[in-house]
Amino acid sequence: MAITVRLLMQRVPDAICSFIPPHIASVFALIWTTTPWTLPVNQAVCFNPDLSYSLVSIDGHSGEMYIVASELVEMLQQKLCRRVEIVTTFPGSSLGGARYIHPCRSEQVQPFLPAAHVTTTKGTGLVHSAPAHGPEDYLVALEHSIRIECFVDEAGCYTEDAGPALQGLSVLSEGNEAVMTLMSENILHSEQLVHSYPYDWRTKQPVILRACCQWFIDTNAIKQKAIEALKTVKIFPEHGGSAKSGGGLLAQLERRPYWCISRQRVWGVPLPVFYHKTSGTPILTESLINHLCYLLDEHGRDFWWTLPLDRLVPEEVLSEHAVSLDELEKGQDILDIWFDSGFSWSSVLNGQKVADLYLEGLDQFNGWFQSSLMTSVALRGQAPYRAVFVHGFAVDAEGRKMSKSQGNVVDPLDITHGGQDKKSEPAYGIDTLRWWVACHATEHSNIPVSRNVLEASAEAVHKIRIVLRFLLGTLHDLPSDVDVNSEENLYILDRYLLHLLLDFNQNVSQCYENYQIKRVCTMLINFITNEVSALYCHLTKDRLYCAAVNAPERRACQLVMNHILETLTRTVAPVLPHLAEEVYLYHPCKAGVRLFKSGVVKPSPKWYQPEVEDIMNLALEVKQTLNKMSPVTNTQQLAATVFSSGETLTLLKMLQEEVQTCWSQLTEILQVSSVTLVESGSHLKFNVELAETSRHLCGRCRRFTAHSANEPCDRCQQVLDKLRVTI
Repeated sequence: MAITVRLLMQRVPDAICSFIPPHIASVFALIWTTTPWTLPVNQAVCFNPDLSYSLVSIDGHSGEMYIVASELVEMLQQKLCRRVEIVTTFPGSSLGGARYIHPCRSEQVQPFLPAAHVTTTKGTGLVHSAPAHGPEDYLVALEHSIRIECFVDEAGCYTEDAGPALQGLSVLSEGNEAVMTLMSENILHSEQLVHSYPYDWRTKQPVILRACCQWFIDTNAIKQKAIEALKTVKIFPEHGGSAKSGGGLLAQLERRPYWCISRQRVWGVPLPVFYHKTSGTPILTESLINHLCYLLDEHGRDFWWTLPLDRLVPEEVLSEHAVSLDELEKGQDILDIWFDSGFSWSSVLNGQKVADLYLEGLDQFNGWFQSSLMTSVALRGQAPYRAVFVHGFAVDAEGRKMSKSQGNVVDPLDITHGGQDKKSEPAYGIDTLRWWVACHATEHSNIPVSRNVLEASAEAVHKIRIVLRFLLGTLHDLPSDVDVNSEENLYILDRYLLHLLLDFNQNVSQCYENYQIKRVCTMLINFITNEVSALYCHLTKDRLYCAAVNAPERRACQLVMNHILETLTRTVAPVLPHLAEEVYLYHPCKAGVRLFKSGVVKPSPKWYQPEVEDIMNLALEVKQTLNKMSPVTNTQQLAATVFSSGETLTLLKMLQEEVQTCWSQLTEILQVSSVTLVESGSHLKFNVELAETSRHLCGRCRRFTAHSANEPCDRCQQVLDKLRVTI
């Protein structure tokens, strides 16, 4: 319900006095409110000095004039369905010093006060102010040193100060109706309005804001120190996402004048305060605190509730304040829970120790992160942490907060083990859940849990798994005593992968140090998909499957595969520990070795070879051109001739010393039957010509390298001959 109410002016602004005809008996200010129950505690009317206001007359209200914001005159006319005529217009600043008669207590005169929160989006441009029931009204009252009045008790009912007609009535039900009845003569218009209103998340019942006596800490004394301490703290992830509120923590500290540390709840750590029953004067002294600490040590944590009052308050405290025990009552408030948790560092960090990291949800910028900082700075002069890591919160597929009452809670056990009914999620396993967290937990404030997202995570984990399994398979006959760091017989392609592997490992390590877990996952998938699977594993299959078991080129490939597997396993281990441990269980060279107890393994700095990267970039450029030109899908059927000169030819000869061959490193990279290098005088970087090979398909290696049909190629023939000798 929204109502438009008239308030009788007691002192009219000078700017409009001359425009009021003699026959006008009364001038009213028009206010509009959606909370009629707050009118009995009205203490001011707020106006915006930057707006323009009008003195108007309304058909059917002879002898009366009204003050309303000029921009809202037309809206008022539409609501009342009556003609509203503007008599004069004046600046809002003219309302300073104006007075009106209280809507419920005619003997009380209230002021007009300037306020920036007054707008012309709705209403009349004049805002009824009840400082006990609204944060903006409260701040205006503080600014103008107005004593806050509250006529509503803790049960949400009017007290006797509201008058006998309202006393005991609930403000959200019969009390609201009673106020409208009392003010019926001054209500010009009422309407049903759908608007936002605060509701309790647990009971789903409407709540009211109510000013009451609280305990505060004046944070101004330590604010600047806390701000300076915060500037030395790193907030992760640095790229934004859920951590973008880190700047908000600094802004909150800058504008926070005090900290309310009392709460009206029945459970928690009690505030050790006693009050004079009549005057309400609090009794809180150092000697009293020391006495209560002694009782805590002697009787345990329930002493506050179990001991009688005469045991809680020592005689010296009664004498000091000249009161008797019968005049005192025990306080019922508890400490703010963030005050409790904010002191957790005092138990965990002895002396001047500082935590390397605090980890919590982004809502703790206004909670644990802030309270820990304030208390530590106050008592130790330093922040309790060097870094803060922030994550978002899981919501359902529609973006709604998970709630038992809504029945949309997704149990992690249902994700890992599968639900009991057909509609539940399938069993994705713990690694899929961890991958989902790593990829999404820090990217946004709200992270949806949906089947599509989980399926994508499961697919990513599966992709990693099959590549690691392939790498493991390539090592099945690798001797356990082999020198895994040997660099003999490495192809250019092998050295290139080690070069990329070193760069990948350095980038991943840096991301882990900065808690950029999402970026690690992205880099890992890209590296496995492109450099490892599509490039190296694909190009070296012939060496692995068809070369002699102990051939140097095959063993070199296995050693590189081992380095790739080692690096990828250690990269994925923090996110997918079960998969990483499983790799080590089946690793032929890791028998009995536990991954997470094996220490740190760093790639060799010798792997950094930019000159190898130049050679491979050229070879891959030639391969890309060749693939575009190829008239067939299987390029192994083709013989390639590459024309080049100068530095380009020099680099290509690093991959193929002979002019024409089927068995060079370049043929492995280009995946053709043979390659012929020809020096040309063309200005082009290189030119490629393709022709159908004259060679035949080898039945063993499936390459077109055999001299005649139904016979193996020279390489495969040598391998077969060795096998016959061995047998």
